[in-house]
Amino acid sequence: MRGHPLPLASRAAAFAFASLLSLAAAGFASGCSDEAEPPADAADAGAEAAPDGQDAAPDAATDGGTDAADARPDAPSEAGATFCETLTPAPRFCDDFDDGDVDDDWAVRNVLGGSTLELDPASYASSPTSMHVTTKALDAAQSGPAHLRTTVTGAVSRVKLAFGVRIETNPAVTKGALALATLDVSASHFFTLYLRDAPQDGSEPAAILEEIDGATVRRHALTKLPAMGVWTRVTIDVDLGAGVASVLLGTEKALDAAVVSAIPGTEATIRVGAVYLFGPADAFEAGFDDVVVDF
Repeated sequence: MRGHPLPLASRAAAFAFASLLSLAAAGFASGCSDEAEPPADAADAGAEAAPDGQDAAPDAATDGGTDAADARPDAPSEAGATFCETLTPAPRFCDDFDDGDVDDDWAVRNVLGGSTLELDPASYASSPTSMHVTTKALDAAQSGPAHLRTTVTGAVSRVKLAFGVRIETNPAVTKGALALATLDVSASHFFTLYLRDAPQDGSEPAAILEEIDGATVRRHALTKLPAMGVWTRVTIDVDLGAGVASVLLGTEKALDAAVVSAIPGTEATIRVGAVYLFGPADAFEAGFDDVVVDF
């Protein structure tokens, strides 16, 4: 999966940072991605690779029958079993960060601008560990992403990305732009979950699920945010067959069946963490756990 083309809306702001991040990447050798391809966008700057290299999923689309992506993060595990091992049937992708390696199941690790991304044994949605992200306060024209990315390929009709998040700073972001997750269903159809976006059309920044489909941009406003200091199960549910998308926080809907482009997809490329982070911005800290993709 190539990086986003970024011609529009919030992602257009990435152009202002791409050249800065490209030059800065060499100076962050100890803290940035371990891949050496040139950046394709600000979200994956210094970390984009050629094809992700994971096994392709079967082509037959499903609608996630047992909703493995929505599995409760606090469900009791069988003796010795991790969260991912308890899911039946197995989803297309799952990482509970419980194998002692924060990024071995992912194609790209992208950490820049003094941010950190590491295992956390002290707080988790399912024991014994989670992924913990911290970023520094940023000035204008600065960026400091800290996220993981991977791709699962296959015919996509309905796709769910679910993950646990525990936000340690105020989730009602008041300046800059911050996205927690992206879900790309093709090379030109993207969904981004923002706590605060940076619209290019003069609109007020807001917490949204942004959809970009070619030249079309839709900003779907969220009615709720994850609570601060507790684990919340976030689910992005995109039904391309019906042409609707929802966002759930636990069992409550922050976005209910918003109209989206009803075009079948070819993949699920996901990013989780501090994905898009543009200054001026306050420091951000959050844990992420039990990431599941199914379609």
